Amino acid sequence: MIIALSAVVLLWSFFQAPVTCGAPVRGREDGCRNNATGILMGCHIHQHRWQKLKMLILRRQVRAYCSGLFSDGKATLVTLAAAGSFLSGLIALIPGVAVQ
Repeated sequence: MIIALSAVVLLWSFFQAPVTCGAPVRGREDGCRNNATGILMGCHIHQHRWQKLKMLILRRQVRAYCSGLFSDGKATLVTLAAAGSFLSGLIALIPGVAVQ
């Protein structure tokens, strides 16, 4: 049950949580400020979804992507929820670690 709930929270954080887009935009230091769905997805502008995916894959831009995970309160909360659900699912999978 814990593994299933952890997976649901992790998927929600990645693809449905309300956060700001943050995709790189010419002329703005902080990136796109439109609403987005999930940490991995961009806003309604189709190109921003590909830009965020490219930021995650290219080695030079991973640092910029990771700094965007803690850019504001909403993004920080969703990032911490994703990390917590990942850790709880991992602990549930390792026998003998979880207290029963």
